[in-house]
Amino acid sequence: MARALRPVGYLLVGLVWTALALVVLGLGPGILVYLAVDGTMELGGIWADLVAQPSEMVAFCLVVPLLVVLWGPGVLWYLPSASWPLALLSFVYVARSLNPAYAGERLSRTTRVGRGRTIGLPTVGGVALSLQPVRDTALTRFLMRFYVSGWLPDGHMFLAMLPAGGGWLLAVVGLARDVPGPARVALLVAAAALVVWSVVLGRRAWRRRFDGATAPARAGSVSDLSPGERRARLAELNSRREARQRRSSRG
Repeated sequence: MARALRPVGYLLVGLVWTALALVVLGLGPGILVYLAVDGTMELGGIWADLVAQPSEMVAFCLVVPLLVVLWGPGVLWYLPSASWPLALLSFVYVARSLNPAYAGERLSRTTRVGRGRTIGLPTVGGVALSLQPVRDTALTRFLMRFYVSGWLPDGHMFLAMLPAGGGWLLAVVGLARDVPGPARVALLVAAAALVVWSVVLGRRAWRRRFDGATAPARAGSVSDLSPGERRARLAELNSRREARQRRSSRG
């Protein structure tokens, strides 16, 4: 009975994570798309209120860096990477649960990591990271890299996504209809440039963590890696070792 219900269970889990991923998408690029299509947002009244109230201007200046941090690394990278890979992994397990070749084995596993090592609210104990594949393929390894990026963040990607947060904020201002045409163009071009900058920095951070593109990663010394990089490498090595053990036991 449990095996017969596996496709339904994984399908429901996948739909939940898909809904969460869509919410995150709406908070990031979705807001910009809405502002561009709606075309009714104006900033003149908001700016007049800020100028008239010095205390509100001070609060605004304090909020801007916070928005850059929250929307850059948070909404544009960590939250998407912590949601859509789990949705796709769930759908992979739906397909595997319908495949007789996987009938006699577990499809996913859960590991626990120490407190404070994952994103999210503080916890009393460790955090359970579920939906990790028992049997690795090229697709699941690809998805697991985003999974690890989202749930076990590292400082390099955090810094890489800060320009994107600034670009998102500039794009919001540039899409206001009361912004003069030349200023709007300048703001949107600057926003695009910041996003491109984040893409370049993010690619370097990705390769540093997963592909060994930088000198410390090529050296292969665990002591040269950051804690996040060591965790990612250890998880990948454990997954590969378990896959080899299962293949040898079946042989």
